[in-house]
Amino acid sequence: CEKGGQWGKALVLLADMALARVHLDAISYIAAISACEHGSSWQNSLALFSIMSGQFPEPSGIPLGSVINACRIVSAWVLACNLLRKELDRWRTLDSFQVGLPNEVSSNALWKAGLTILMQFQGILAVFKAPGISTERIIERIHDEFALSGGPDVTTVSRLDLPTSGVLVMALGTQRSTSANYVLAQFAGRL
Repeated sequence: CEKGGQWGKALVLLADMALARVHLDAISYIAAISACEHGSSWQNSLALFSIMSGQFPEPSGIPLGSVINACRIVSAWVLACNLLRKELDRWRTLDSFQVGLPNEVSSNALWKAGLTILMQFQGILAVFKAPGISTERIIERIHDEFALSGGPDVTTVSRLDLPTSGVLVMALGTQRSTSANYVLAQFAGRL
């Protein structure tokens, strides 16, 4: 249903599962939301996300990104931005939102490890990735530096190929953290 944008079939399947008393997990909702996104049914993706958020309150950036992208496709930018802001506020109440690196972790320490911090703001870290260095190697260097100073976990939310240089964006926190899901929603929503 998702790849073909057959959102009608996805919604029927979801309803049939509920009628048959099959447990609807987050993955069921995410698949239906994605089908609505690919079928340009932003209203249905928004409604499903609302239901899913009520049943599964933990941060979930991928389905939020799908809803945002569905809104983006029909130029509903205000709705997309408001939804992202609303979810970020809701997620902040569920989790300790990282607002920065601990004092012990300095830009200078990461620079000495061969990394250039381009931006660090509210749980997001952007570093320069030179060509010939793998994304995994950069993440490993950051993990090593943070381990020495008691810094936060780092979650990769984007990747760059080995020969590619550019900005590598990471979230400060675990994969389930508000920081990671906030950035994942923006990447998935193509913002």
